[in-house]
Amino acid sequence: MSDADDTTVKISAYSGKADIAPQNNLTEEQNNALDLVKKSSLLEEEKRKSIEYLKTIEQLHASLKQEQAKTAEMAKKMTALEAQAKELPALEAKAKRSVELEAKVKELTGALGKISNIAAAGETG
Repeated sequence: MSDADDTTVKISAYSGKADIAPQNNLTEEQNNALDLVKKSSLLEEEKRKSIEYLKTIEQLHASLKQEQAKTAEMAKKMTALEAQAKELPALEAKAKRSVELEAKVKELTGALGKISNIAAAGETG
């Protein structure tokens, strides 16, 4: 074996308290620039979120307009149905009167037929 293989290096251990403080090698201007970059990044994120919210608001607004149009159409149909419902009793009364008149016509037609038969019998006899 060679001497390099047999050599042992002894390192003394540090037994004292580790007093490591982060060293701030940045100047005030560099700190300000770093803060500015951080704030710009936050502002960009907020801007992106705001644009998304704006798009959502616009979609909701369009949806609202469509729903309002549907509601207006339904209101028109409801008004028309209510008008028809108000006319219904009058139409029922007319229908009832028509049935009564048809019954009266049948009755009078029958009576007229009997009168005609009596008149015909009187002429022959």
